[in-house]
Amino acid sequence: MIARRLTGLVLLAVLIVARPVMAQDSAAQVPSPSRALDDETKCLALAIYWEGKTETRAGQLAVAHTVLNRVKHAKFPDTICGVVSQRTEGGGKRCQFSWWCDGKRDVPMNDTDWEQAMGNARAALHDGAQDPTRGALYFHSARIKPPKWTAGRKKLARIGNHVFYK
Repeated sequence: MIARRLTGLVLLAVLIVARPVMAQDSAAQVPSPSRALDDETKCLALAIYWEGKTETRAGQLAVAHTVLNRVKHAKFPDTICGVVSQRTEGGGKRCQFSWWCDGKRDVPMNDTDWEQAMGNARAALHDGAQDPTRGALYFHSARIKPPKWTAGRKKLARIGNHVFYK
């Protein structure tokens, strides 16, 4: 009994220590994945989950590659977590990805969707999944009127419920 309790405490301590520090205003505690995720993969999986959990694999990979394209671009932070948590130009309380600073908990609620997001994050980062957007840096929901920021940007593709731009 004591050994079982100690094992549980050690496991809890490992999970707490391993939890990434992503941003002060977002305490993203994600369910334990079947395979361990590093912080950058976890940030990408969270972006996929919250921006495209209802999308097909192609739609989720498009979201992932848009984040990865930003990492490679001089205008954006050079880490995935930096891109995901970036504030809008001009600062304030708005973020590039609205789910990041909407005041809600960033804990994935659906295990199946979270597993799919993690798998697609790994595919985009490590398994050579191709960029279906052809270099997109921006996207918005296809369900809304194109935002003002789309003016002057090249529309690259509509994939699922998102429109992608460069």
